[in-house]
Amino acid sequence: MPDYVHVLLGLVLGYVISSYVESFMHEYVSDARPKAVRFWNRAPRLFRPMINTHFSHHTIHHVRTFRSNHVTQFRSEEEKQKLTEELLQRGKHGRTIINGAFATRLHGEGAFVFVAPLVIFFPVFYFTLKPIAFLAGCVTLLLPPFMSHFVHPYLHMPFEEGQRTAPRWLAWLLRTRYMRAVYRNHFLHHRYGGVSNFNLVLGADIVRRRTRVLTEKDLSVMAEVGMPLPEEAPTRTVHG
Repeated sequence: MPDYVHVLLGLVLGYVISSYVESFMHEYVSDARPKAVRFWNRAPRLFRPMINTHFSHHTIHHVRTFRSNHVTQFRSEEEKQKLTEELLQRGKHGRTIINGAFATRLHGEGAFVFVAPLVIFFPVFYFTLKPIAFLAGCVTLLLPPFMSHFVHPYLHMPFEEGQRTAPRWLAWLLRTRYMRAVYRNHFLHHRYGGVSNFNLVLGADIVRRRTRVLTEKDLSVMAEVGMPLPEEAPTRTVHG
């Protein structure tokens, strides 16, 4: 096969695996159901990475911040200070959450838990693909941590603010049709309590039937907070 076919093969394989791993880990660890968290807490030393990941992502990012709307992390300076003091009392993990912009950037044990399942595919690719396909696959395997660390903070800003504050290369990326879809997918993830629309690397949510489509009300709220709207707004029913 020509080299470009091997490059395409590596890119596609890495992308599909990344999307599936991200969707699965986001659903079953970062936003795990209470029953799973209770089970982990029976053996906290064994499940500490998952407990901490769930706490930083679901408890802090979903519940304790962005309570007013999708683009306002704290309703007041007092609310931010109170949470900061609580996190400082948790020691190292609490400081890590604070340094990660209150869990808007991939950090600490969350990064380890999130990335660990992807790591096993690097040697698999190395021993099964041609070198050029292996390198291409590595690029797309790294998409979940890239999206979570560099892109995710801007998904919680009004679109125009992101365009003003992001580095030029990232501002351009955020303007693409793909990234506008990521904005909307993540908005729905938060709006409905973290039970659907898990992907930042789009794709697996659809195959796994973990998606909601936009309603007229969703579009109205998105417009109010300055989120990018689709060119043609669907108004179908919810599924998944």
